[in-house]
Amino acid sequence: MTEPPNNSFLTAPLGQTYAKTALPIIFVMGMNGLLAVADALFLGHYVGAQALAAVTLMFPVYMLIVALATLVASGMSSLLARHLGGNRLPQAQAVFAGAHGLALLMGLLLIVLFMLFGRPMVLLAAAGSGELAQLGGVYLRITVLFSPVLFVLSVNSDTLRNEGRVGFMAAMSLLVSLANIGFNYILIAHLDMGVAGSAYGTVLAQVLALLIITAFRVRGGTLLHISVLGRHSLLHGWGRILALGAPQSLSFIGLSMGSAGIIAALQMVSAPGYDDTVSAYGIITRVMTFAFLPLLGVSHAMQTITGNNYGAALWDRSNGSLRFALGAALVYCALVQGTVTLFPAQIGAAFVNDAATIAEVTRILPVMTLCFTISGPLMMIAMHFQAVGDARRAALLGLAKPYLFALPLTFVLALWIGEGGIWLAGPLAELCLLMLTIGVLTGTARRKSLRWGIFETGTGETA
Repeated sequence: MTEPPNNSFLTAPLGQTYAKTALPIIFVMGMNGLLAVADALFLGHYVGAQALAAVTLMFPVYMLIVALATLVASGMSSLLARHLGGNRLPQAQAVFAGAHGLALLMGLLLIVLFMLFGRPMVLLAAAGSGELAQLGGVYLRITVLFSPVLFVLSVNSDTLRNEGRVGFMAAMSLLVSLANIGFNYILIAHLDMGVAGSAYGTVLAQVLALLIITAFRVRGGTLLHISVLGRHSLLHGWGRILALGAPQSLSFIGLSMGSAGIIAALQMVSAPGYDDTVSAYGIITRVMTFAFLPLLGVSHAMQTITGNNYGAALWDRSNGSLRFALGAALVYCALVQGTVTLFPAQIGAAFVNDAATIAEVTRILPVMTLCFTISGPLMMIAMHFQAVGDARRAALLGLAKPYLFALPLTFVLALWIGEGGIWLAGPLAELCLLMLTIGVLTGTARRKSLRWGIFETGTGETA
């Protein structure tokens, strides 16, 4: 029988393990941000504003595709980490195979839906503009038709992370980003393929990375060899994968809806200086997105580290993993909040020279980040429940803020207070989530032998 490789998640110091796991993920996310900027630059410079506008109009649908890919990959990751941590190789291989089957099904369903409803949806998004609809339709058609590549690549990328091959995963993500930029430049700037070049550049980069990962699995340097796809059912574990992946997937959708809600609320209250306010909001969104990336990297690392140790019943290490993540998130978020509160004008001036826009950034940014310090620890608690397979609590704590609190508060406060209430919705939603989290942890502590409702004692249930 093949001996399992040494699992460093179970033995290495937690700080070192977090650094090795989280830093590559953070780096990869930064490269993804660079890719988005480069793509917009190529389209704007070499094709024109209409092309950039058309691709932007398709962004909500693209986010839906990303959310579905996250649904499968994240749900699989939670199961896979615990099976690998518990040395349950057959179960891990079965989950790996089932995730591939679900990924392919998701891609096929998207293609069918696009064939049925794609054209009217594109026309609706383009508000009747024939040129925008044509350009947007070309971009979206290519993206949807090749979406199975993205789904399967997401599954394999998350699998590499859970196998402890974080460096390989980071290298593949870096390859996708750099190759995508290169392909886009060639296809858009030199071959004049326009928005189609942008879409094909992304597909070509994803195919390249998937071929390399497939070659690695064929070579046999992994316990999750490509042959396991033929030995296990592609239908295995779909229900659990969907349940565990739903919170993170729906979080992407919730963020998109929240942003759209803010724009709609600004229009609803007829905010003065609307253009300047929207420009400032765009700057703030970019700043906070980059600030959020390290936090997301820590949460992904915690899911893998905690999942492995929880699956191996190493309660001290799974508890220590959570404590490390909570502490790191608290310190990091406090530093971010302090920075954006003390230097909002300088942050605005780094992006634009327009005095009115800088003034709006200075006014809005400190308000929107009033409770950012607590957002990191609250996120880690929700991700911990996902890491240990508690889908119900993970879903509640992961989805409550965007859907139950932030979006309704945006419109309620806009109607009650006016434009200023829109920016208070986020901090108030964070406080509401804090109260909900305290309630969930209190109830869990009563029903299970868990300290503070989340730390294992070794004597209670582990569900």
